[in-house]
Amino acid sequence: MAPIIGFAAFYFCILVLGTISGIFSERAGIVNIAINGFIVFGAIMYCLASVIVTDFVLGKKGGSALWQIPLAIFATLTTGVFALLFGLGTIKLKSDQTITGFATGILATGIASILILILLGIQGQGTEITLRGRAELAWSEDTANLKNIVSFKTFATLGVVFAAWFALRKTKWGLRFRSVGENPQASDVAGINVNKIKWQAVVLAGMVAGLAGSFFAQSRVAEFSINKDVAGLGFLALAIMITSRWKVSNAIIMSAIFAFMLSFSFYGGGFIPIKYKHLLQAVPYAATLVVMVFTSRNTAGPAAAGVAYDKTKR
Repeated sequence: MAPIIGFAAFYFCILVLGTISGIFSERAGIVNIAINGFIVFGAIMYCLASVIVTDFVLGKKGGSALWQIPLAIFATLTTGVFALLFGLGTIKLKSDQTITGFATGILATGIASILILILLGIQGQGTEITLRGRAELAWSEDTANLKNIVSFKTFATLGVVFAAWFALRKTKWGLRFRSVGENPQASDVAGINVNKIKWQAVVLAGMVAGLAGSFFAQSRVAEFSINKDVAGLGFLALAIMITSRWKVSNAIIMSAIFAFMLSFSFYGGGFIPIKYKHLLQAVPYAATLVVMVFTSRNTAGPAAAGVAYDKTKR
């Protein structure tokens, strides 16, 4: 049972951060299909920074686990910059937000694939990037150990979750932020700089997802090196965002539920016959579809989400 809980905590961090990434952008009226791509980009930026530090700065000696903090910050900031491309398409050029998000995700995967090949060439080894002795900043670096819950990723995630909830629900900025996603024309009349809020939303969405990517790369670098993806967790986060009705408080609960289901599907094989293993792994994704079918009718997102803002229209 311990491995299931340990991995559930890991998946929770990724899923809730991905969900908050979507909430930030969609609360400002921008549909964000690029969550998975942002997480992928954050993961490859973390790997890139780690290889540069360990292979060049530290002379392949690994270094302290405290390096995870600046490396995660680097991944967070660079993904925020990368998200500006998404903002360029959706805010400046007013292109279709769904298509732009999908294209951004493909671009992120392409960049990750190229950089993985380059990093493997630098390290001169097989198919997996090595974070050369880079231990996770945690009580135990083994994700299957319950002590791993006491870690940098857990505290950073909880900090981001609280900050997002407080900023969106308890501040004037949050009120203005949410008003832009509901009625940007009325917000403009009230003196709110709509495009400024939208740019802030895009960058914040990228940064939060980039942080999630850094956590995935730290714990799953071998899987990421081979698949060039983050197991589609960004798309699962998108579904959780919808079922959470774009609320941070609901996102915490839904992310915890789906994280446990996801963990059990992969590491609960001892409870069922092995021939049903792959069927069990499909359960979290099937459950997501079922929940969305039953909740979508009563779930109304931000009114202006997906609609390009035109200042000339009142």
